[in-house]
Amino acid sequence: MKESASLHREPSFCGRSGSVAGRGFFYPGLWLTLFLPIFAMQAAAAAEVAVGMGGSVTFAPYKHYDTQWLPMPMVDLDSDYFYIRGTAAGVKIYKLDFLEISAFGTYDATSFNATDTSDARLRMLQGRDASVAAGMEVRLLTPYGMLHASAARDILGHSDGWNGTLGYAYSVEFGPLELIPTAGVYWTDSRYTDYYYGISDRESRNIGLTAYNPGTGKAPYLGLMLTYSLTATWDIFCNGEIVFLSDNIQDSPMVGRSQIRSLAAGIMYNF
Repeated sequence: MKESASLHREPSFCGRSGSVAGRGFFYPGLWLTLFLPIFAMQAAAAAEVAVGMGGSVTFAPYKHYDTQWLPMPMVDLDSDYFYIRGTAAGVKIYKLDFLEISAFGTYDATSFNATDTSDARLRMLQGRDASVAAGMEVRLLTPYGMLHASAARDILGHSDGWNGTLGYAYSVEFGPLELIPTAGVYWTDSRYTDYYYGISDRESRNIGLTAYNPGTGKAPYLGLMLTYSLTATWDIFCNGEIVFLSDNIQDSPMVGRSQIRSLAAGIMYNF
């Protein structure tokens, strides 16, 4: 399989169960603070650097929850030792032409804001905060596509949980148009799932909702990314994903949808 720049930039996932999947989604304040010194050293020697602007829309699974719209700047950087992919930034510990092992940190946008729901009882719940996770990822590039697996743990103490992914992506090119279908499964441990989708005993007593601990979660997903090269340096892209929630998450009193749907689009300039 010919190595694709877009496939190579397919972002790492951890905690995507309420976040937006997309190329190059990047929160500058967070990553520039953490990685600016390394970014500066690596940017000059990076094999691939791109910047741009885009936006995303996410339909979260919570009951009567507002559609989440988010415009944002984007950065993709990939060198022999360091990368920024989506909301993840990492260091490559081991790299061959067909294999990459990295340690990374990632912003996990999964969250619940009580003011974003019109459900009277859910508006009385405590918020569930977005977080930052740190973990490891393995990528295997084969003639038949890219296989990847990752696992990471919340390091801000919100859920203290683990989450990860096992996925597959394949690149198909038609001249300036590149299509990348993706498929896989997201996994979350009981602490992570209980934090974002559970109802505590205290909340149950105060609000009247049934206490609920969903336990571990497994969510298959399907996605499609389209990239079109306008010129040698300018690309536009669109990325959609649908996540199928497990029954135990769907049964939560907080949840009103069986799926999470997200769509992102933007324009990138490649240096």
